[in-house]
Amino acid sequence: MNKDYYIVTGASGSIGQAIAEALAQQGLPLILACRNMAKSEPVRQQIIEKTGNKEVKLLPLDLASIHSILHFGEMLTNEGCSIKALINNAGVMCKDFGQTTDGFETTVGVNYIGTVLLTQQLIPLMHPGSRIVTTTSLTRYIGKIEPSFFDSIPHGYKRFKAYSKSKLALTLYTARLAQELQPRGIAVNAADPGIVDSDMITMHSWVDPLANLFFRPFISTPQQGAISAISAASFPDSSKISGEIFNKKHHAPIPASLKNSSQTLWLWNETEKLVAKLSEKTKAQPQL
Repeated sequence: MNKDYYIVTGASGSIGQAIAEALAQQGLPLILACRNMAKSEPVRQQIIEKTGNKEVKLLPLDLASIHSILHFGEMLTNEGCSIKALINNAGVMCKDFGQTTDGFETTVGVNYIGTVLLTQQLIPLMHPGSRIVTTTSLTRYIGKIEPSFFDSIPHGYKRFKAYSKSKLALTLYTARLAQELQPRGIAVNAADPGIVDSDMITMHSWVDPLANLFFRPFISTPQQGAISAISAASFPDSSKISGEIFNKKHHAPIPASLKNSSQTLWLWNETEKLVAKLSEKTKAQPQL
């Protein structure tokens, strides 16, 4: 791998597929990082046929597995991959409480812990001009970061509470990471897709038929939702922008009140300790 790759996580459908197709249309070399290979391979073939871009690779990545994340990073490192942009698109919103293979609550484990660990693994493969784009959400406005953020507590689990705090955490982490990587010339931004017509907004209840009839027709398509990440990842002028949130083709700085808050500092420090612990613990395990 001697090209400058664009990596899109969760590229097997919806916004992720739309992002990948748009980047492929620009002739950019892509790596689709996906959990379900059987579902993702037809998507890869479709992107190649639709865009004529044959530089579209598919690699396995499960953000609910620390081992899978570390293996993904090691694989790219061993192959000498150079990364132009990492688009952290993959995410979940779980109806019921669940746990990752490593014992974290699934929504926080995938959306935040998995995404952060992946990012940390791939930063050494980046260079001045590289970009990190992480998907946030409007729900960040109602999210709360509490001392129990990393704890896996089934009692009182609510999908929107878990999802909103994971997206707020990603926004706070993006703000701090942008500051950390500024000396290296790596741009770090968040992308807000808005409310998008996808499976994630399915409530699995009686309200779904009504939502399909009266709500879905008026919200963004995956292609429209993808514009924010595409702008941050590939627009030429975006390489000089960092620590901001992209909304379609517009962008604005993450508020200073968030960047410099004690909440952000606490989250950053606890995350750094957790990532270091997970990396060492998993690497020390014997491989079967």
